[in-house]
Amino acid sequence: MTTVTGLGTPDDMHPLQQRFVDAAGFQCGFCTAGMIVTASTFTESDLDDLPRRLKGNLCRCTGYRSVDDALRGVGNVGKTCGKAFGASHPAGPRVVTGTEPYTFDTVVDGVLHIATLGSPHPHARIVSIDTVAAEQLPGVHAVLCWRDAPQFAYSTARHENREEDPDDTYLFDRTLRYVGQRVAAVVAETEAQAQEACRLLRVEYEVLPFVLDPDEAAAPGAPLLHGDKGPEARIADASRNLIGEVHGGCGDVEAGIAAAAAVVRGRWQTQRVQHTHLETHGAVGWLDDDGRLVIRSSTQVPFLVRDELCRIFGLERHRVRVFTARVGGGFGGKQEMLVEDVVAAAVLRTGRPARWEFTRADQLTVAPCRHPMRVDVTVAADADGILTALAIDVLNDGGAYGNHSASVMFHGCGESVEVYRCPNKRVDGRSVYTNNRPSGAFRGYGLGQVVFAVESAMDELALELDLDPYELRRRNVVVPGDELVAAHPEGADLGFGSYGLDQCLDLVRSAMSRADGPPAPEGPRWRVGEGMALAMIASNPPGGHIADTSIELLPDGTFVARVGTAEFGNGTTTVHTQIAASVLGTEPDRIRVEQSDTDVTTHDTGAYGSSGTVVAAKALHAAAHALRDDMAKWAAELAGEIRADQVVRDTFGFCGRRSGFGKDVSDRVLEFVGRYDEVVVLHVVLVSIQGGDIA
Repeated sequence: MTTVTGLGTPDDMHPLQQRFVDAAGFQCGFCTAGMIVTASTFTESDLDDLPRRLKGNLCRCTGYRSVDDALRGVGNVGKTCGKAFGASHPAGPRVVTGTEPYTFDTVVDGVLHIATLGSPHPHARIVSIDTVAAEQLPGVHAVLCWRDAPQFAYSTARHENREEDPDDTYLFDRTLRYVGQRVAAVVAETEAQAQEACRLLRVEYEVLPFVLDPDEAAAPGAPLLHGDKGPEARIADASRNLIGEVHGGCGDVEAGIAAAAAVVRGRWQTQRVQHTHLETHGAVGWLDDDGRLVIRSSTQVPFLVRDELCRIFGLERHRVRVFTARVGGGFGGKQEMLVEDVVAAAVLRTGRPARWEFTRADQLTVAPCRHPMRVDVTVAADADGILTALAIDVLNDGGAYGNHSASVMFHGCGESVEVYRCPNKRVDGRSVYTNNRPSGAFRGYGLGQVVFAVESAMDELALELDLDPYELRRRNVVVPGDELVAAHPEGADLGFGSYGLDQCLDLVRSAMSRADGPPAPEGPRWRVGEGMALAMIASNPPGGHIADTSIELLPDGTFVARVGTAEFGNGTTTVHTQIAASVLGTEPDRIRVEQSDTDVTTHDTGAYGSSGTVVAAKALHAAAHALRDDMAKWAAELAGEIRADQVVRDTFGFCGRRSGFGKDVSDRVLEFVGRYDEVVVLHVVLVSIQGGDIA
């Protein structure tokens, strides 16, 4: 039997593995080992039937285009970029050889296993739980339920400002609000024992009225999900199942409609969608030698998980460590705390390491999903195609708990209409509780649902006016100097940093007209057309995003960049390596990134909404500049008035004789002379000085 590690090692890759690195044929990489093993059996003729040949290999991240390139030997890395920015992913050789560790590749001796019992009812109250038989089963160490749980209300959603989300969740709740909600957890020596013990639990339920339709949930007299909660929970109106709402606008929409030559009204609905990241939610925890709680988790937000665990269990920050490493996909789904709280409770209760990993069935039935939305849109324009009115009415199904729901509703209602210039706008949005599984963060954070409706309405308006869809948008998009207005002009939190929207429209139109993409399918079953849509997204959430970074020069001449951002296929490790190498004037292979560990740096809000690039990378860019400036000053002080290139030659001639840097480093530095400015040349001199070559 051939495995991916049998094909090659990071230092001696198989040609197929090398092609995956050269083509950037992976993102999170969780599927890549299987993809390569399957492809290693292909003949040349198999490349003509890749969809069928690879049908047993699921990749959630790539869209398969880069996988196709890898199999055909098409390189995508470093074609048009300079040395630093043409770097491939630093973990690439480990990913393609199956040696990059994911969450449960962490070996922990004596680990216990967790299984949970889920609610069979969409709405019920636990009258009693008989745990005796389960506790007496051989191998069982603990049974956890509401009787054992801290009475601390929180949200599974994680934001920099934890008060963005309602505190409506408990570790174990006596009231159950959706099918599958955890009733109890069993901690046992094996997973089979834990599952068997769950079947031995005897639970008496009081079944309560439930509501699954968001329109019905918002109507008077509907069953209330969180009617027992007070203002401290920060629910907009628990007596109406209302998690959050927004109402506002500018101008007079009715007047704008009356003045229009064409009006489009419509309703669009989106369904519940699961992220299906290939590494399901999971965590393993233990107590370290100092008695600290350590959680190794598949999360996008290790620092925020750490902080909330401290609140739930009354622990000080320095007594808890949360870290990831490489995460097998996220797409927003891991901006939640779904397993870490139970794992922490099991470790603290038993004193033993414990692990819990969602099954794929759990992922598809219990884990939060994309918010289903009903979006009503009214859009009107004059005979020239200039918008006179734009109104949206959004109803958001938050499910049984309010994690992310208010923020998703605000975000979806904002940028979807801010992108258009219109004197008369109206936004109405509501997010409501239902007895469905909770909804949560998902790529685009509400924009996908609302933009789908707004852009569909814009296309219908273009048909009404007999205008090209590109031209209709070009006439109505915001331009520099415009206010970005959604519901409240005075409440705008976005501004223009640069502008390229017109160029973007031109490039898309040009690419579509070339028709140089994959060939369209043929045959009577297929109808082929084309379409376009326009959207913008703010990468920095209104509640704030903070990233602390540092970069250090080591005695061996390498640099260590420490960032809190998690890598889950988002490419931040590559970006951070490229930026540090570019600023420091060195090769990417001399940059080592340590990341997503609460012991590595002081804080990082997390990896979502491109913030790993626009926030954490900006912080690292500043840190690298500061280090370069410090090194330049130090080198300049040592160099005195001697010319920079002579300093380099003299210093490295001396260092080559007395240090481990050797001739290769001396030659590398000499390449810099005449090609880089004096500051960068001087900082490279300091690499040798820092190594202890000059007292």
